[in-house]
Amino acid sequence: MSKNGKIIFLCLIIASLVSFLNQEYIIFPLFIFFAGLFIGAFSSILSKKEDRNFLLVLFLGAYFIRIVASVFLYNIVFIFNGRGLLGDGYGYSESGYSIFELWNNGVTDVDKIIESVIKVSVSGNLGSYDFWNAMVYSVTGKSPLSMIFINCSIYSLIIFPVYYITKQVGNRRSAMIAAFLTAFWPSLFIWSVQNFKESLTIFLVTNLFWVVLLLKIKFRFYLLFILTALSMALYEFRKFYFFIFYLITLPFSFILYLLKKKKTMIFIIFMTTGIIFFMLFVNLLKEHIPYLISFTATDSGSGLSFLEWLDKFRSYRTYGNTAFLSGWNLTNPLSLMIFTPLALLIAWLAPFPWQLSSISQALVVPEALVYYLLLPFVFIGIGSVLKKNLGDGLIIFVNIFIMILIMAFVEGNIGTLFRHRAMVLPFMFVLIGVGLDKVRFKTTTCI
Repeated sequence: MSKNGKIIFLCLIIASLVSFLNQEYIIFPLFIFFAGLFIGAFSSILSKKEDRNFLLVLFLGAYFIRIVASVFLYNIVFIFNGRGLLGDGYGYSESGYSIFELWNNGVTDVDKIIESVIKVSVSGNLGSYDFWNAMVYSVTGKSPLSMIFINCSIYSLIIFPVYYITKQVGNRRSAMIAAFLTAFWPSLFIWSVQNFKESLTIFLVTNLFWVVLLLKIKFRFYLLFILTALSMALYEFRKFYFFIFYLITLPFSFILYLLKKKKTMIFIIFMTTGIIFFMLFVNLLKEHIPYLISFTATDSGSGLSFLEWLDKFRSYRTYGNTAFLSGWNLTNPLSLMIFTPLALLIAWLAPFPWQLSSISQALVVPEALVYYLLLPFVFIGIGSVLKKNLGDGLIIFVNIFIMILIMAFVEGNIGTLFRHRAMVLPFMFVLIGVGLDKVRFKTTTCI
């Protein structure tokens, strides 16, 4: 048989075997695995020659370890609870499949879907990530491993924007440190091998920042298209982060950038465009504007001032044995003044080892200790970045500070705070990478 004949024969054998395999648990997960592998390898090839080998090896390591760990964890969990998924991951999966079944039965009205699915939703609510699960299941069938493999792929790709952002504000050495921390940070690793939305959110946020930095270097229309697509996706999955980015972080960064360029006409155009966008966002947020207008009074349409609404919102999220600073009256100015620095400290440093009350919670102690050791390098890194590139440094610093500040006020449970802080960690890794490299370089120079 000729060489071509052998190849054709092998393809026929593989195709015959595939027809007997389970599509939901084997075929689609395998397809997603190879698709993620191709995208990551292709992204590495597109990088500069000096970065190519490192990024390829790091991506393959992060990706393969996640795939193996996710399959192992899924099977272990399945033995214990018959689900293969933990916590909210199971809720998202079940809700997603229920939505898909309603779609399949001709129900397309969102309100009716929410009304029907919320009764069986294990997670207790229904959001965009449930519908994302439904979209995937409409193609794969009920395939939890497909969702998990998508998360493994998405998170492994995050190393690329983190690497390039760090390289732009630091150097190649600091970029390698930041990418490595991003790839193998323990809590982020665990969440990326389950059906949680952290991977998707962090992917959108980091790539959004990367595209913005690229646009500041050189304007390209395709980057504007990518920026729009990422923004639309982020709006669906994390509306609050979307508005913080567009109303605070992004305008602040571009104002500094344009002032540095000293181009008056460009600055005027930017400010005009910014005002237009702000008016559009105000229109989107009009149901929340009464809170912002009535900061302390109680004459808003809802009957609640902003501080009263914030106090009520935080009280609702203060639950379980890991609740913190519960019982504070945020509408009292004196109480608010004492609460703010305490909450900021907790938002930066939680979870504390003495607050952990179970074996699963105790597993984060080693990570918490490493986190404490690395925190000083965040401040060393921000000092170095601000000296080198004021605009890019401030956009990272402002983003971290604003998000930590928000979490300090709206989070009331350390477990939830710990997971939501994952959105900030990649940017902290950027600064840690720069800080570690600066200290190491100084030490080497002195020696």
